[in-house]
Amino acid sequence: MTLTLRSWQPYVIRILLLSFLYWSVGSLAQLGRGSEAYIAPLWLPAGIALTALLIYGEKIWLGIFIGDALLRLMLGFGWPLALVYAVGGSLSAIFALKLLRWFHFSPRLTRIYDITVLVFLAAMVAPLLKATITVVSAFLMGSVSWQNLASQWWMAWLADCSGILVATPLLLRICLDSVGLFRRHRKERILEILICGGLLLALGWMVFSGHPQIETLREGSLRNTQYLEYLPFPIVVWAAIRFQTWGAVLGSFCLAVLAMVGTCQGSGPFVMQTLQASETSSTLLVQIFIIIVSATALLLSAAVAERQRAEQQLRATLERDRLLAEVSLKIRQSLDLEQIFKTTVREIRQLIDADRVFIASWQNGGSIKVVAESVKGGYGSLLGSNAKDGLLTDLPSLFSQAHTFITDNVAELHLSTTAQKYVEYYQVKAALVVPLHLDGKPLGLLVAHQCFEPHRWQKQEVKLLEQLAGQVMIAMSQAQLYQEVQRLNCTLEKQVQERTSQLQEKITEVQELHDMKAVFLQAVSHDLRTSIMGLLMLLKNLQNRSGESLVLSRNILDRMINSSERQLTLINALSEDHFSEQRPFTVHCQPLSLPEFVEQLLQELEPLLKQNDACLTPNIPHNLPLIYGDQKQLDQVFDHLVSNAIKHNPPGIHLTIDARVEQGMIYCRLTDDGIGMCEQQCDQLFKLYLRSLHDRRRTGIGLGSYQCRQIIEAHGGHIGVTSTVGSGCQFWFTLPIAKSQPSAVS
Repeated sequence: MTLTLRSWQPYVIRILLLSFLYWSVGSLAQLGRGSEAYIAPLWLPAGIALTALLIYGEKIWLGIFIGDALLRLMLGFGWPLALVYAVGGSLSAIFALKLLRWFHFSPRLTRIYDITVLVFLAAMVAPLLKATITVVSAFLMGSVSWQNLASQWWMAWLADCSGILVATPLLLRICLDSVGLFRRHRKERILEILICGGLLLALGWMVFSGHPQIETLREGSLRNTQYLEYLPFPIVVWAAIRFQTWGAVLGSFCLAVLAMVGTCQGSGPFVMQTLQASETSSTLLVQIFIIIVSATALLLSAAVAERQRAEQQLRATLERDRLLAEVSLKIRQSLDLEQIFKTTVREIRQLIDADRVFIASWQNGGSIKVVAESVKGGYGSLLGSNAKDGLLTDLPSLFSQAHTFITDNVAELHLSTTAQKYVEYYQVKAALVVPLHLDGKPLGLLVAHQCFEPHRWQKQEVKLLEQLAGQVMIAMSQAQLYQEVQRLNCTLEKQVQERTSQLQEKITEVQELHDMKAVFLQAVSHDLRTSIMGLLMLLKNLQNRSGESLVLSRNILDRMINSSERQLTLINALSEDHFSEQRPFTVHCQPLSLPEFVEQLLQELEPLLKQNDACLTPNIPHNLPLIYGDQKQLDQVFDHLVSNAIKHNPPGIHLTIDARVEQGMIYCRLTDDGIGMCEQQCDQLFKLYLRSLHDRRRTGIGLGSYQCRQIIEAHGGHIGVTSTVGSGCQFWFTLPIAKSQPSAVS
């Protein structure tokens, strides 16, 4: 009940105020005329009624009815006639409102179309209803005679016409643009207003109220002044042209009041022209004069306003075209998308004077992300936000169809709860959204917001945003092409690098082949020569013995056989490419006793040790587990390591062989107290490599050491060396402990 009462309070107050205003102005219009003259020449309440309906809607028609009924009753009308007048006034005002709405009338009165609709429909057509109802009813009730019926109808109709044309435009300007009346002007403008207003009042008083001697007029001395009523007309035209709507409504209102007051007092040109006629004739003339002046002034002001608006639009169009060209140039000068977006939103916001302009990019997953924004201070920023359910995502067709979305008032949209929160948080009152599409693919949105109040987007603003959206899409296409070129350049560079790498690999492969050839040649010239020299040494030792018959000991024979087998092994390695890193080395393993194996090795190497005054001391525990290996191949490893140690050190070297169990393997170590090796030689010793020029005095190229590594690794072990120059060397390798294994391991 409380809520209902509160909602009705503004409505009741407006009805009461309208009734009071209607009654008071009507009383002034009827002042001094009495109940017999029930039709006032200038019925301003008709204009008040229409203005109230335009501003507050037709629901306050009751205020018109009550005000008109009270006025007629206080003027002495009977209840039936008072009610008829109230009904006629209310119906006429509502009918005028319907006509204006039907023809899309704008209360701002800045278009010739609006003035034409007001004059011909609201001021001329609608009052026909009231004039007909009231005059016919008065005739039927006996208040109007048959002889006065036509003149009374004309007066009633023209009274409402003139009242609407004089009062409605003035009241609409007061309600919609009251600030414009008190707007600050330059001194020259104020002086012009004072001169124009002063001339209008002076000429109006002089023409319509400046003839106190009516007898002089009857004598005919001033009959040639019948056209004096148009003397103030140029001033009204001046006011309409220079001050547009305010000048037209104020000038016509002042002139209408002066003309009506003077005529009612029996002075003025209209009285001169109807000296021999009735008072009704002069009233009809002044009504027609008021209608002509008001309509002309309003039409002139609207024409001037339209011309000024057209000039402003033309200037704005030229300025927008110029700025559009500048923005387009700025956009095309950059291939950086981020810079393009920033330039676009900044320039657009300045061009259309929007509160916020941003570009939202369509992301994978159905969301949008604001990538660039220009916003006035005091409003929230959307930059960097990523929303899946907001104002824009409530309109999915924007992404599937390249249609511009325009809303002058966001509050009129039916949004989801989340979207409504979004709108309220960012204070969005009006929105203009242009989709960005490229080759049918949605890229994002170009959006302009008004946050202070709802805004009616102009065609120029929409066209400008669409044109700039096209420029943005072109720039995005160019940037994408540039990025594609950059990507192709990177791909080309990568391909060049790959081709270069392949060429380098081929060059390395050729170099390796060249090195292999050198290995082969140096193996023939060095390693094979070493084996042959050993064999020759044994043969010369036999040759130096006395006697024709020589007895060859088994030890010497074994040495000769081993030397020959070694030569054969080297030749096979070179011919079969055993020195290739990828070629497997096959061994035939069996359980072996390492102490016995080393003891046998000492017997075989005894001549070589004596010849070089070397000493080899075994230090192997007798309880050491059996090893699992190829006796022939291991003999080659031990022989090569001991021979190399003797050959590459001065005479008198002392060698030690020891072994132990370590991490499930037999760890063997050969130690000498010779000259040692540098770190680089240690790293390269068991690799296939060519000796440098300054090492050519040494025999061998490391092929034997490389084969030792292949043999040990084929057994599942590892081999290496640790040494320091001047401190001897320690050769070590690991061998597996004998277990139940197959006879061959690859």
